[in-house]
This record gives sequence, structure tokens and C-alpha cells, in this order.
Amino acid sequence: MKTKIPHTLIFLACFIVIAAAVSFRNASVPVISDSISEGNRTVIIDSGHGGADGGCVGVNGCVEKDINLAIATDLQKLLELSGFNVIMTRTEDVSIHDNGIEGLRNQKVSDMENRLKIIQSHPDALFISIHQNQYTEPQYFGAQMFYTTNNPSNFKLAQTMQQCFRELQPNNDREIKLIDNGLYLFKNTEQPALLIECGFLSNAEDAANLSDSEYQKKVAFTIFKGITSFYKGAESSDVQNTGEENGEAADILYMQ
Repeated sequence: MKTKIPHTLIFLACFIVIAAAVSFRNASVPVISDSISEGNRTVIIDSGHGGADGGCVGVNGCVEKDINLAIATDLQKLLELSGFNVIMTRTEDVSIHDNGIEGLRNQKVSDMENRLKIIQSHPDALFISIHQNQYTEPQYFGAQMFYTTNNPSNFKLAQTMQQCFRELQPNNDREIKLIDNGLYLFKNTEQPALLIECGFLSNAEDAANLSDSEYQKKVAFTIFKGITSFYKGAESSDVQNTGEENGEAADILYMQ
């Protein structure tokens, strides 16, 4: 008689392989510390764009909104398996504007307002927005973190996440960048928040990687590792403004 393997175990096994491929030190899945309060175990994942708003288009024809959602969905699964409460701004290819709104611009405004309502209704949550970058010159590549000064934890969160992406992208020398007041969601967000541009769809190699489902899982795992490292760093204060990696933060904790 054949024994069915639970989907969660298959999913975990896939990410253990991904973790090893990214050269993390232990092939296992991180969990957050028991000392972190339940109120702080909520993560809002914002999958940028959706519906008629496709975002940028890659040199290979890939569409940003699809990549954002794929990475966000993989990240959601990892976080939930590790005990986090996860809130998604969207779980399918839709704009979340109010019914009856006509015109792309008006729909976009309504969509942003509704995303902000989700964020502000969970003031103790960590907010992560997933996007892809684009530039007129194709040589630029690699993930880059953007943050505001609205919350004192944002700088550390950005540095921690950027360091994690350097493990996935060894040639990535991009620096974290301060967001101006032009981004609606971020200028109105007070809790810890980070905008993650996972790569440049205007760069052929980045676009090819980000269109691949296995690489998307690597990106999701990298963001997951950054989130757990951030929480651990908040407890130990070992992540300094010098950008040096907390040695403990790089460890992957055991899977129970």
C-alpha cells in the first residue's frame, strides 16, 4: 500500500534543497525564537501591482506582477510553516481597488488606499513589499533594499536583508537606499517596513533568473532568512550599523 507524503513535507524538502543551493550553512528551515511575542509574529506581504497594473516588463517578456506574486506565495508558505501569522495584500492576479471604480489611475489610487488600510490595521506587524526593478541601462543588476526613517528599526531591517541577498547574489554590491516621500505606502507606514526590489528585469540575467520558479523559491527563502535574522537581531542587537552580519543570523535553525 502506498503512503501519501503530505504536501507540507514536500514543500519543506524543496526549500531545504534550495537552502543548500544558496550555500547556507545548515540545510534546514529557520524558526523564530520563542521569546518573540505573539503580537510581533505577524508579517504583511505586499505583492506589488496586480490586475491591469502589470508593473514593469522584462527584456524576456516576463511581467513584474506575476514574479512578485510567485515569490510572495512561496514566502507566505515558509513563514506560516515557521509559526508566523501572514497577511497577504493579494493572493491572485487582481487589483484590490473598490468595486465600481473606473479608469486605471483611479483604480490604482483605490488599490493603494486599500493596501494602506491593511497595513495600518496591523500596527504591530512587519511590512514587506515585493517588487522588481527596471532601468534604462541593462547592465545594472541585483536586489536592492529601500527603507524610510518612519521607524527606527527600518535601517537595520534593510541592512540585514541586503546582506542575506548578497549570499544569493555574490556579485551584488548594491547599497540600501532611503526612500523619499514619493511612495504612498511607505510614507504613511509607521511599523517596520521594507521595499524589496529583487532584481532588474531590464537585465537579461536577472530577468531569466526571476522568471524561473526555482530561483523564485531561492529569493523567497532569502527574504525568509532576512526576516528571521531581523527578529533575532532585534533581541541580541548584534546587527550593527556597519553592515556586518550577525553570525547567529546566518544560521539556519533546525526543523522539528
